[in-house]
Amino acid sequence: MWRPSLKPTPAMRAAVFLAGDLLIWTGSLWGAFLIRFDGAIPERYLVALPALLAILIPVKLAWNAIFRLYNLTWRSVGLGDFLSVVKATTVAFATTTTIILIFRQVEILATFPRSVLLMDYVLTTCGVTLFRAGRRGWLIQRETYQTRRRRRHATRLLLVGAGAAGMRIAQTMEESAAAPFRPVGFIDDDPAKQGAYIRGLRVFGGRDVLPRVVREHAVDEVLIAIPSAPPRQLRDIIKDVRAAGVQRIKILPSMTDWMAGRVALKDVRDVSPDELLGRPPIKIAFDAIGHYLAGKRVLVTGAAGSIGAELVRQISRFGVEQVVATDVNESGLFELEQELFRERPDVPLRTAIMDIRDAPKVEWMFRTIRPHLVFHAAAYKHVPIMEREVEEAVKTNVFGTLAVGEAALRGGVETFVFISTDKAVNPTSVMGASKRVGERVGEVLGRRGRTRFLAVRFGNVLGSRGSIIPVLQEQIRRGGPVTITHPDMTRYFMSIAEAVLLVLQTPLMTSPGSVYLLDMGEPVRIVDLAHELIRLSGLEPDKDIPIVFTGVRAGEKMEEELALPDERVVPTVFERILEVRSGGPAADEVTLRLALQELDRLVRVMDAEGIRALLDRLAGGPVAPEAVAGLAAR
Repeated sequence: MWRPSLKPTPAMRAAVFLAGDLLIWTGSLWGAFLIRFDGAIPERYLVALPALLAILIPVKLAWNAIFRLYNLTWRSVGLGDFLSVVKATTVAFATTTTIILIFRQVEILATFPRSVLLMDYVLTTCGVTLFRAGRRGWLIQRETYQTRRRRRHATRLLLVGAGAAGMRIAQTMEESAAAPFRPVGFIDDDPAKQGAYIRGLRVFGGRDVLPRVVREHAVDEVLIAIPSAPPRQLRDIIKDVRAAGVQRIKILPSMTDWMAGRVALKDVRDVSPDELLGRPPIKIAFDAIGHYLAGKRVLVTGAAGSIGAELVRQISRFGVEQVVATDVNESGLFELEQELFRERPDVPLRTAIMDIRDAPKVEWMFRTIRPHLVFHAAAYKHVPIMEREVEEAVKTNVFGTLAVGEAALRGGVETFVFISTDKAVNPTSVMGASKRVGERVGEVLGRRGRTRFLAVRFGNVLGSRGSIIPVLQEQIRRGGPVTITHPDMTRYFMSIAEAVLLVLQTPLMTSPGSVYLLDMGEPVRIVDLAHELIRLSGLEPDKDIPIVFTGVRAGEKMEEELALPDERVVPTVFERILEVRSGGPAADEVTLRLALQELDRLVRVMDAEGIRALLDRLAGGPVAPEAVAGLAAR
């Protein structure tokens, strides 16, 4: 059985608007005459009213149509539409005034009071505006009432920050029926805002009133709506919120995301550890990176790992001809591919299974792709495991790097960027020593052709797979204990995004240096980081979650170093990127290759102690040919 749809069509809405306007125009002219003549309209004007309407209505109708006042929907009426109403009525007023002046010799218009036109203009503007705004206001009030009823038992949320971000998120919560939050008001330290009402919510005061507001309004959760807050201010706010008795704290994304217009209710999230590291926001030369990468083919090894995947994500933003993501991890590549094609369907991405230890496959890949730029992120990185699997560390971190570097050299790659680590400085672990040898491989290859070989050192990456943060978070989720090797152990930390964005700037360097260092601020005590993670989970260290110290593991340092004794660290043109200049003798390629031949023999016979001894020599300084011969004679 056919049933007529009750949903209004555009023609139906236009007809309703037109009918309303006709009534408003007639009433406005009648009202203007009543005002002009104090309620007693002379007979001659009453007789002339139809003729006057015959002049005014077509003019107003034409201008309203020109300004598209009949193409609106009730729910979408906004400030721009109200400005269109003012423009249409103003132009119509000017048009009718001109017509009356031109035809003033006509009897009806000869004595027409000009003040009536002005009053009609004011009444028409107000009437048409209210007519279009009235129904939307009623719809908003009805939806607000219904939303508040539905949210009676929702999370009671207090917003810290009554600026643009706070106002926008409050509006989003108000308009979203599915929002799980019920905002109760604002906290802001700006005295000019205190006591005011924003989106119907009161600004209670500064942070000093937090305990009272939390108690009186039964606050369940706090949202810090200050995207520009530096880490120090963020830590102070979190401390005050916790002191007020609220442990559930959320935050808006960074100022970069906010300025890009990417902030929505779904972006409200928990505070992450990297926002509490105490460093100012980094400044990235996005334009320079975009200009350099435009039209280039870029190959990333280890693209299924945390750093490699983020490199692919960031590079794909900059208009490259193609970004090639390679790894031996098929599942990781598949997930990365699906993610990028979902978020950016037009991304010029190619994924390829490639083991960097397979030299023929590496050579074939470089001949096929012919990349301009290579980011070599493939590596084994877990210190305790590599202490046991010594030969695997060497196969990947040394000989895999050699295979990729030589293929890049033969393929005419412009720039080769080797992702190194602070553990390569005075290494005490197999992993660190193997990465230091990887730096030396790049150093000698860089003297053989036009390919520029760069190495970038940085420390622990927050949130990377298998790093300390996810491990600690999993221990907290299980209820503890949190295990830490030593109470005084420190590490340098960076977020994945800032580390990768800084790495992308290194190919832009014009200095002759080959090793660069990312400024990671001050080292952080692991135990302090654990305390913060526990508190971010709404718990108390050593009260809700015990902390157990297990002792320093093989290959670990108490604190990491950033440069060797014979190296100098100097600033570069890019903020937070430092150049490492060596004062020692350069690595000799012949000697290094002899040492690598011996290292290869030791790997094939699985001589772990011999590998460790030769790695120590290679990583500690230049290796003399007689030292290599001595090791070979063992």
